[in-house]
Amino acid sequence: MGTQLRISREDGSLPCEVCGFPTMHVAQVVADDGSILGRTLICTTCQRGRHRPDAAAETEAPPDEVPAG
Repeated sequence: MGTQLRISREDGSLPCEVCGFPTMHVAQVVADDGSILGRTLICTTCQRGRHRPDAAAETEAPPDEVPAG
């Protein structure tokens, strides 16, 4: 089954820095046996989180080498 992210409905939410919606939550990372491994931030609208880097930032990064011209 693997690890799961659990979001409590009782906890509040914050505005997401990416999409702007107030859907950023603190989620518990839970192992198969039910033990809590840690916590992470996750947006339930755009699904961005601290554990998932922004793909746009990776593609816009400058190259390591610049051609001489």
